[in-house]
Amino acid sequence: MKYVEEKTFTLRLELRCEFPDDYDGEDDGYVWAGEIGPMAAEIVAAAVSAVKRQPGWSVRPANRGRPPDEEALLIAERTA
Repeated sequence: MKYVEEKTFTLRLELRCEFPDDYDGEDDGYVWAGEIGPMAAEIVAAAVSAVKRQPGWSVRPANRGRPPDEEALLIAERTA
């Protein structure tokens, strides 16, 4: 078995939306958060592209069991 070292780099986006003082909370069912879908796909594509441009690096998607609308996990691998 090959020896593998791992290190984590996290890019975390916290979505927020500010409402007026008379808002009753969660009335809209977080409709505003649905707008992240297209942006998330673009952000992930940009990250994949950035890794692929570097010599000796490859990138692949992975899954930790979280829904794709909550998390995207990419494995960036360097060949020594």
